[in-house]
Amino acid sequence: MEIYLYIVRHAHALDEAPTDEARPLSEKGWRQMDRLCNGLKNKGMILPVEIWHSGYTRAQETAEALKKGLELEVPLRKRRGLTPFDDPSQVEEKINGFDANLMVVGHEPNLSRLASLVLTQTTEFERVVFNKAAILCLSHLKIGIQSTAWQIEWHLNHKHFK
Repeated sequence: MEIYLYIVRHAHALDEAPTDEARPLSEKGWRQMDRLCNGLKNKGMILPVEIWHSGYTRAQETAEALKKGLELEVPLRKRRGLTPFDDPSQVEEKINGFDANLMVVGHEPNLSRLASLVLTQTTEFERVVFNKAAILCLSHLKIGIQSTAWQIEWHLNHKHFK
């Protein structure tokens, strides 16, 4: 069975908020999400069974925008290990134990480190850089307990749909 992992960086957020965790998406961020969702909607490119997001407001709002904009009937789940400077190995272990398509919404530099860890088993050199409102799609084949290595399928952001 082919399994897909969608790694998403949150859209543009306001600079001013009581805390970094509380920063919501800006008007620009909501426009980025509308553009991204309109470009990907009805293409069958994004089919997760769950969406995991950090506890930061901007990541949760990005996850909600993707769920609504892509008309996904899937649960949203707040997960530890997805904030900017978290150790990505916490999430990578859970991803590798998840046997279905999954979307993960978070922040830089955590997502670059997570993508590198999933792809190469090291975070020492970040191989993928995430613009705001960007989605990286990875895939691998899994048959029983055996699986192939993760590989990059595509990497898009809202600018591709201007």
